[in-house]
Amino acid sequence: MIGFMLELPVASPDAGQRLDRYLRKLLKTMPLAVIFKSLRSGSIRVDGKKAEPDLRIEAGMRLSFRLPERDLDLVRAAAERRPHPPGGSGATRDVVRAGKGEVERRGADRRSASGRARAPTVLYRDAEVMVVDKPAGMASQPGTGQDDADLCSWLDRNARELRTATFAPAPAHRIDRGTSGVVAIGLTPNGLRGLAAAFRDGTARKVYLAVVHGIPSPRTGTIDAPLLVVDAVRRDAQKVRVDRRGQTARTDYEVLAIRGERALLRLVLHTGRMHQIRAHLAHLGHPIVGDVRYGSTAKRLDAFLLHAAELTLPHPASGQPLRVVAPEPPEFRF
Repeated sequence: MIGFMLELPVASPDAGQRLDRYLRKLLKTMPLAVIFKSLRSGSIRVDGKKAEPDLRIEAGMRLSFRLPERDLDLVRAAAERRPHPPGGSGATRDVVRAGKGEVERRGADRRSASGRARAPTVLYRDAEVMVVDKPAGMASQPGTGQDDADLCSWLDRNARELRTATFAPAPAHRIDRGTSGVVAIGLTPNGLRGLAAAFRDGTARKVYLAVVHGIPSPRTGTIDAPLLVVDAVRRDAQKVRVDRRGQTARTDYEVLAIRGERALLRLVLHTGRMHQIRAHLAHLGHPIVGDVRYGSTAKRLDAFLLHAAELTLPHPASGQPLRVVAPEPPEFRF
């Protein structure tokens, strides 16, 4: 018998999964055949007993792994991804009862751990979903050269208690680093799946505000122009352009206010293509102020005047409409 053993308890968010599917997510590099063989031999047990692959795991069950040291490293790595006891965030907390559930609104610390950017503001939170107002200049994902000044790293610090061996809270969609506004986050596997389905199926309704160069004419209209992703030869070159070979893309716009040679627009997306609003407004001849990649002459540091102002989608648990509004930054108040 192999002499190395580890135990791992099942966390509540992981409950309800089939054992084999849970193990596939936990032991990502272990072949499925090896997982099944380990279950048959008893090298992987549940509460000290052999278990069938289709067992539905429950919170508090203890999985024991008696495996070679190299395979136990996979389990150790998963155990290290589990949360440490959460510490204080310094945020104020106001809990509002809402039917059987609970909505939490927080006044969060406005700076990231790096001190370089404001932190997101929590607009809505319940057991399944969090919706935040992401500041312009903060990336949605790591790997952008901004160390920990990204939304996923902020989540790792502020929702770490919800992590399990196979799940971490994550954004269900992305907005560009230079864009501010609403981002929906799944706090549980069911929450994340439900949010992602809303964006995939087109049941999520997104409304944006933008400040553009010039005054569009007519004052209301629809930009119906296919978009093609291209290889940018320079870092500041367009990544998307209007091209008949591209994917269908449609954006409604309305001029809300005018100040000098700039206009404030309200925009409704009917499709969700990469850089859709930025490329469509550039095609219209009215690039977003600060968006030098798409034709603006007014350079702004890591930001441009595009704001994800409103998001409406079905709640993953109840199916009821969830509408969240992010207040416009001062630059958008004409």
